[in-house]
Amino acid sequence: MPYKNYDYYKSGERVFHSDPNFPLRVKLEQPQITTVSHQHEFCECIFVARGQGMHQSGNHASVPIRRGNVIVIPPGGHHAYTEASDDLDIVNLMFDTSHLPPILMELYSRPNYKQIFLRDHRSFGEQDFPMTRLDEPIFCELETMLGYLARTSATAGNHCYKLGLFMAVLSRLCEVWKVKSDENAIPLDIPKLTAYLESNFQQEIYLDDLAKRSGMSRATLLRHFRAALGVTPMIYLRNLRLRHAAELLLKTDLSLKEIADQSGFSRMPYFFKAFKVCYGVSPLEYRGIKKNK
Repeated sequence: MPYKNYDYYKSGERVFHSDPNFPLRVKLEQPQITTVSHQHEFCECIFVARGQGMHQSGNHASVPIRRGNVIVIPPGGHHAYTEASDDLDIVNLMFDTSHLPPILMELYSRPNYKQIFLRDHRSFGEQDFPMTRLDEPIFCELETMLGYLARTSATAGNHCYKLGLFMAVLSRLCEVWKVKSDENAIPLDIPKLTAYLESNFQQEIYLDDLAKRSGMSRATLLRHFRAALGVTPMIYLRNLRLRHAAELLLKTDLSLKEIADQSGFSRMPYFFKAFKVCYGVSPLEYRGIKKNK
């Protein structure tokens, strides 16, 4: 009787323990054994490298898997390997984009990325989690990059190298994965939202306004905006205002009150505090240092 793994829940703390501030890891399961239904608090992208088996999404019927299959398990989603051949090998790409450096906006704006990686596990209903089968040359290409990641991701550091490989894998995967249009796909258009902030940062803008504009709840907006850019919408807005204030300090003789007003800061104490946290000096010191260089 084959061994069964009764690991019901995998936390990010456990999986990313070697580099907890950079939740990205590739692990080879050679072989992948049968398991009971379990879940993770991070996204898991499964690449079937060898052998065959049966995979179950949620409480749905199991489906056959073999080399070339790629399956994406969203955070919180239950899944299981209900059958596994003795030579079933998989490559697990595990990550949490909300705690990684900002991913490329170009990738985030792709409908494929939204439908494959951004849907809440509860939105799938009677559907299985995303699964496809790649042509052999494409699968080999991704397998090679994942191999490089596997050799480095179990140790801390080397973040630029890891992030570059990670982005290459996700970009290529979204390019070749054919998905159908789905009304449950995340509708957030990051470039459109950031363009709105850049054009209106001098005005009063609240998180509720942005949530309404994006057609989603505050919590959903925060989660996906942070996943795309690494910061919340309001921090992004604050940084736009600070950048504009810094430019005015250098290029004009406006008073600090006028600069704060023209940069969207309604309260001077907050402007002073935010500026010093960002630039390390007060607005007056910044103006003096830069002009004396």
